[in-house]
Amino acid sequence: MAMPLKPSISSRITGGQAMLWQDEGMIHIGAEAEVRIGRWLGLPAIKKTRIPRTWRHPDLDKRLTKRRLDVECKILNKLLKENIAAPRILELNKDEMTMIISKIEGSPLIESLQAGIVDENVFFQLGKIIRNFHEIGISHGDISTNNILWQAGSEPTLIDFGLSKNTIEVEDFGIDLHVLEEILSASHPEYEGAMEQVEAGYLSQSPDDVIDIPAGLLPTANEVIKRLQDIRTRVRYHD
Repeated sequence: MAMPLKPSISSRITGGQAMLWQDEGMIHIGAEAEVRIGRWLGLPAIKKTRIPRTWRHPDLDKRLTKRRLDVECKILNKLLKENIAAPRILELNKDEMTMIISKIEGSPLIESLQAGIVDENVFFQLGKIIRNFHEIGISHGDISTNNILWQAGSEPTLIDFGLSKNTIEVEDFGIDLHVLEEILSASHPEYEGAMEQVEAGYLSQSPDDVIDIPAGLLPTANEVIKRLQDIRTRVRYHD
């Protein structure tokens, strides 16, 4: 069942049913979800439908997917509460495994990087934003340049929270940075020093401050960078 809408919201009525979503086409189909662009009550929006895992028992898959949707919704609401840029949830339908969210302005950072039209400080800004996530106990889980939106004159914005979670573990935060580092190295090697700028941005906000949240003490920015270095060493040793 879809989440109830506020009574003040008006909608087009066709055949007695509210036509809230107007589809405008596919953005992409990934391993986790199908993503489409359209309008919700006339507002630019994104519709995300979770893809069933056919190798799992249907009941188990539905239960796990609903749990994943719950986590994603809580993450988005937490980000907005903390004034961190994120999409707003417009509609949630757990029966159909769909979520409609507001569309964030900008293009995937991967496109701007490939076109060579990014601002010099975009990587520094990105590091600061990642630290903002970590300072409230959220790891993104999939920081790739496909999951970062950017437009000239604005700060980058992280999107796609399907793998995000609440955590206070330094390993989770270190992995966030390492995933981004691997993407930058493999897909954007022409941007020399990009990861160093990300780290500088990450460390720019009170690197030794200990932050206490309800879940416990968060690792300092310096501790996360140290763990990133440890992860690099482990990966090189494994290879």
